[in-house]
Amino acid sequence: MKVKKAKMKFRLLILLFALALFVQGAGATPIPPGGTLYDSHTETFTFGGGTVDVICEVYSYTSGSYVYTYQVENNSTVGLSFFSVELLLDSAASGPDWDDTVGDVDPAYWDIVDSYESVNASFVSAITNGQSSSLLWFQSDYAPTIGDGALFGFDSGMPSYASGWILTPMPEPATIALLGMGGVVTLIRRKRSA
Repeated sequence: MKVKKAKMKFRLLILLFALALFVQGAGATPIPPGGTLYDSHTETFTFGGGTVDVICEVYSYTSGSYVYTYQVENNSTVGLSFFSVELLLDSAASGPDWDDTVGDVDPAYWDIVDSYESVNASFVSAITNGQSSSLLWFQSDYAPTIGDGALFGFDSGMPSYASGWILTPMPEPATIALLGMGGVVTLIRRKRSA
């Protein structure tokens, strides 16, 4: 019985070690080289305890794709734990990653959330006054427009939320028109079949 427990503990240690290596390697990805700065915008979010800047930059590539980067710089008393970028379509972004060689606090999670049509980050520890997030980024085939961004955290134990305008991918008007026409055709078919 003791041998079985020892084997289980050994397997658990191996699993934890492998997981630690996997997590350590995640997020050490700088943005792809060769891009040209296409657009930039800094939005200042106002909280009761100060301000937070979100620095957005978009790089264009000869392939026609774009890389969107975001860095959260905290100048407030709010300990920030969540950041979100609105997407007009959940397919507007791909390959979210972060560069942990930039900034102070890495995300535990930075991924596309289809049900909310957004890219969300939850941080390992709160981004406190004077700290900044890692450089968060994702790719898109769509040029930038201004969309909604949101920050959430706690100030002296009280929840605190702010939203503002940041750069986000926007499908060109022809894509939106095609999607709208598809929706109309679907509604007409449903009515005819009923």
